[in-house]
Amino acid sequence: MDLLIPTVGQVYRNRSGCDYECTAVYPSGRAAMKRVKDGWTLVAVGVRQYEDGTIEWDYSLAGCWTKLSKGM
Repeated sequence: MDLLIPTVGQVYRNRSGCDYECTAVYPSGRAAMKRVKDGWTLVAVGVRQYEDGTIEWDYSLAGCWTKLSKGM
C-alpha cells in the first residue's frame, strides 16, 4: 500500500468500512479526517491507500466530536 496525501473535500472509505472526509492537509503530510456518519474528527498520520481504494493510517491524533450539519 502506498502513502497518500488525501484531497481536501474528498470522501474516502476506511478499511473498517466507515467513510471519512478530508477537511485539511498539513505540510507534514498529516490530514484532518472527519467521519461522515457522526462527525468524529481526527488528524491521521501516515495515510495509506490500498489498491481497492480504501485507506487506513498509522495512527491518529487529537480526536474530537464536531457538530454535524442539519439533516445528518
